[in-house]
Amino acid sequence: MNALITYNTYQLKAYITLLDKNNGRTKPIASGYRPSFSFNTKNLFSGEINLHETTSLLPSQSTYAFINLLPAKTIPNNLKIGDSFTMYEGKKIVGMGIIVDKLHKQEVAEESIFSKL
Repeated sequence: MNALITYNTYQLKAYITLLDKNNGRTKPIASGYRPSFSFNTKNLFSGEINLHETTSLLPSQSTYAFINLLPAKTIPNNLKIGDSFTMYEGKKIVGMGIIVDKLHKQEVAEESIFSKL
């Protein structure tokens, strides 16, 4: 019996803000930074930020960025323009953002390891 597991992945354009160094990060970020993201849920999702108009972002600064969320079966299916999110490093909130464009949503199907037993 073959069982497929479906995961959602998104590519988003967002306006992000790093918290100031007293409340968030103390060092700047660059493209390739991989925080966790929360979209108004308790679940955290892995993703990668690619800065759009700058090479680095200092604490308390804002910019546009592309966010590639890694595949996960619990990513909300209803992400939309205008939704806000929080960025984490572990349990520490380091920034926030708002979705300004939903560039791509993809469903990734993978055969369950249990179907091979």
